[in-house]
Amino acid sequence: MKRGRPATKGINDAVAIAQKRGCVMQIVYASDSVCDFLIRTVAFVIFVRIVRSEKIIAPVHEIAYEYRGIIAELRLFPQSLQIQAELWIYSRHGTYRFFRLTDTGLEEIQQNGETAPATVPATVKEGEATPAAVPTVNKDSTSPATIPVTGNTPKQVPGSPT
Repeated sequence: MKRGRPATKGINDAVAIAQKRGCVMQIVYASDSVCDFLIRTVAFVIFVRIVRSEKIIAPVHEIAYEYRGIIAELRLFPQSLQIQAELWIYSRHGTYRFFRLTDTGLEEIQQNGETAPATVPATVKEGEATPAAVPTVNKDSTSPATIPVTGNTPKQVPGSPT
């Protein structure tokens, strides 16, 4: 069950963002609306749902859990290479995050619809412990690869195992 009025300010701002990607077709709001608008391009039809969130900087798995009901509704659309579904969340300050539904969950994307690059911290503060490696997924194989992270290593504490 949905509560409250539709997020008209958020939807109007999102439509302006979406128009940079293609032709936008808004859905007339109703209590049983599954999406807010769709984006039609030469290659894709993208169903988009907009949600206001207080926890905009939460990790992807928390967002997937928080909005699991909305994600389940978006999965009602048939998924294919040409038909996609996206969840866009925004804060009251106008900050947006964009996610594409995949077979395995949510994938964060950029505003233009391209896959967001993985981020690795560029600098490490003095005295901060760093992991030995950051796991990444190699797209060519199913086994994860590791990328060594440079920076300060943690200091050895006397009496601790090596």
